[in-house]
Amino acid sequence: MAAVLAASGWEGERRNPAKEWATTWRRGDFGAWIQGDEPVEVEFTLWFREVADEWPDPADTYLDDLYDIAAAELPAVVSQLQSGVLGTRLEVSDEDLTGGADFIDHTAWRVYGKVLLAGVKHDDTEVPVQLVVVLREGDASAS
Repeated sequence: MAAVLAASGWEGERRNPAKEWATTWRRGDFGAWIQGDEPVEVEFTLWFREVADEWPDPADTYLDDLYDIAAAELPAVVSQLQSGVLGTRLEVSDEDLTGGADFIDHTAWRVYGKVLLAGVKHDDTEVPVQLVVVLREGDASAS
């Protein structure tokens, strides 16, 4: 996966000493992360807002507004994925393809034995609200 990112113009930033490849990548304003050993998961952050930058008190009710703003961006990403090169190969599934991750909103498909997911997440109050695209092995429990 690292070779694919490098060939596509992504720059490796941080390297986990236990890995042979950079785990954090950057291309312009976009970030990507390679997680896991085998199989790996690649997550691309397309949009994020630092909660503390938006509202000093993350427990404030305005956090719901930030979720709504992020979720409003999701349909455009889903549309781009569905109309792109993989569009005709994306298979909608009735099963939960989140791999146990807690998404505010998401759309997921199976493609070539893998899971492709576009979603909005906020892991905890210390991290940004993010719109991500995730590609991982087809086992929905893998994360």
